[in-house]
Amino acid sequence: MATEDNDPKAKELRDSAQKLLAADYFVALGVSRTASPDEVKKAFIEAAKTWHPDRVPHGLEAIRPLFSKAFTRLELARATVSDPARRARYIEDLSKPGATGPAATAGDISSAEATLEFRKAEGLLKKNDTTQAEVHLRRALQLAPSNVEYQALLVWLQAKSDTPMERIRELVADLDRLIARDDQSERSYVYRGQLRKRLDLTKEAFADFTRAVELNPKNVDAAREVRIHKMRQDRGAPKGQATAGAAKTDAATNGDGGVGGFFRKLFKR
Repeated sequence: MATEDNDPKAKELRDSAQKLLAADYFVALGVSRTASPDEVKKAFIEAAKTWHPDRVPHGLEAIRPLFSKAFTRLELARATVSDPARRARYIEDLSKPGATGPAATAGDISSAEATLEFRKAEGLLKKNDTTQAEVHLRRALQLAPSNVEYQALLVWLQAKSDTPMERIRELVADLDRLIARDDQSERSYVYRGQLRKRLDLTKEAFADFTRAVELNPKNVDAAREVRIHKMRQDRGAPKGQATAGAAKTDAATNGDGGVGGFFRKLFKR
């Protein structure tokens, strides 16, 4: 019986993976240098069907690390050629004499692996598997310890339904520090708003949700929180004095973004 060392299928996959790792990003994806974002996306999805670590053939688990390297390379390729500025710089590098394209640095690989782990965490959260989600999230943070988005999600995962109020205050303070580091972190504002609601800090929560909507008008969950707050204010206002902002926010909530679950809308692609 063939072993993993002499299995023809294993050898074929190893050879293909090595070629992919040595190829420039366009060749790795199988697209032209003028490919549209949609073409790049389709090519990546098709390649992922072969090289995603979960697609390792049964009995060939020993080559899983090679699949991970190939998939990371594809992630880097997709991210590079999908961004006009990065694509232009990459093509310029390719045009240099003798160049086959800059090799992925250790930092690039760690970043791509961290992104992959984070996406796994997001997928598990959508299935309400918070335990495994936290495992992958902590792995992402090991690879990218300074990423504010990852840290914000980890803070949120600590706020379980039975978490004492004193601990909630500590988590709010953690989010305060993250926002001080990155005041564009939409995720941090939404999480802090939710925790402030639990502390009955209504005005502060409203400010956080408002800021999240300013950063991303399509964040329907934050928009809904703003709308609800304004509707409650309007109940105590004279007839005919309902705030225009509530109506605008309501329209945003029911627009093209749709109404998704809390995590579903916050997590991006």
